[in-house]
Amino acid sequence: MLTRRFTRLALSAALVTAAGAGLLSTGSAHAVGISTVGGQITRSEVLARAQSWVDEGVWYSQQGTYSDSNGSYRPDCSGYVSMSWHLGQSRTTWTLPGVSAQLGSFDDLKPGDALDRYNPATAQYDTHVILFAGWVDGAHTSANIYTESQPGTQASRKTYSRSYLNSQNYVGFRYNNIVDASPTSYPDPASLPTGTLVKASNDPTVKLMISGAGLAVSGSDVTPDGYDMSKVVTVDDAKFWALPSSLPAGTVVHDQGGGANRYVIVGGAALPITGAEWTADGYSIRPDMGVPGAWLASAQQTVLPTGTLVTGQSGGDPSIYVMVNNSALPITGNEWTADGYAGQALMGVPETWLGAAVAKPLADRTVVKDVSGANATVHVMAGGKAVALSGADYTALHYDAAPLVAAPGTWLAAAAARPAPADGTLLVSPDSATVWLVTGHGGKKALTAADFGPGKYDLAKVVTVPTALTASLPTVTS
Repeated sequence: MLTRRFTRLALSAALVTAAGAGLLSTGSAHAVGISTVGGQITRSEVLARAQSWVDEGVWYSQQGTYSDSNGSYRPDCSGYVSMSWHLGQSRTTWTLPGVSAQLGSFDDLKPGDALDRYNPATAQYDTHVILFAGWVDGAHTSANIYTESQPGTQASRKTYSRSYLNSQNYVGFRYNNIVDASPTSYPDPASLPTGTLVKASNDPTVKLMISGAGLAVSGSDVTPDGYDMSKVVTVDDAKFWALPSSLPAGTVVHDQGGGANRYVIVGGAALPITGAEWTADGYSIRPDMGVPGAWLASAQQTVLPTGTLVTGQSGGDPSIYVMVNNSALPITGNEWTADGYAGQALMGVPETWLGAAVAKPLADRTVVKDVSGANATVHVMAGGKAVALSGADYTALHYDAAPLVAAPGTWLAAAAARPAPADGTLLVSPDSATVWLVTGHGGKKALTAADFGPGKYDLAKVVTVPTALTASLPTVTS
């Protein structure tokens, strides 16, 4: 089993990866199953057909068809699902329900089912459809999906949160001819011991089993991590894709390829542990798991989900914070109980990491509201200041299309009371096309087109705010 150092597996050949293809009239031929057009199809074959377009790098298009051994289908969202289900033609988002049955709950979803987006404005399923590949976790909070999303993108496998799927009005549908049984019986990967390398029958992706989770192994990990690819176990396809892709909170990990750095997993993110924290905070007495380097690099870039409650692992500082867009916002004692935080899980995190998250201003253009509901005003963040938006501003400045996140009322009131955004913030308001640079401790300076470009100011960082704010800032000419 894994203890301080994961037992190194024997050195082997590099991991095989599938070659992709561009948008072609005919794709690379490869057998992906035994179903017939419009006939019964297993869930594992549906996933294998969906993965084949990912492997071939099929570009999104609503024009024409894409042909390979799967048949000829329109390479857009509904054509992708039609191909995966092995239908006789490329259906649309509003006709796919005609060959499937609506599910009562997201919890009823099984790999190979579809999620069709309902449009309340038209009372139709006329927006987008995706293919469900399995839940990331046992609590069903995040889903793996296959999608052909939009022009300029290729067929891909992504992870969406359940809350996102719900907010976007997705509804589950099960193809009438899909069957659970697989022609070949493969083991459940969750039943295999930690350290086992596993793969699905129709996909080259390899995962390392640790504590019931499956961590993807990239080709670059094989040699430095010492993985023996001759010992990969083929497992049940649907259960392979349903494996959690992250480790339980509190798991301590390091790069299997080597190095002294240690991390603790919280909410899918790998948070660094300093040398002092390693012993003082009790991390040194936990099992220390070796994980694939590429997976660890991705986990280091993962941010804690908004709404996660955190406190210092050492317990020296009793303060409690809520994570919002990777910033840690303080919760007062009164808010802890009154706003319902007390009923949520509280995660201990390394103090050094927490200090940096507390010091990080909430990202510009984040749209926030008081979690308690005591203050109904919506605000947009600009340089650390919470700028109040009227109902008209909220719509006219298009912030109604942005996610609305909840923040502790005390913190929000303090951010709203700041006299001006921080120096360096870029602002624009609807009364003028002029972009203003906040400078001189609360003044504003007009910028010109020559001020933007490589090595200069970035237009993507400009925050649109009500005219009242820019008008209140004195103009600085120097």
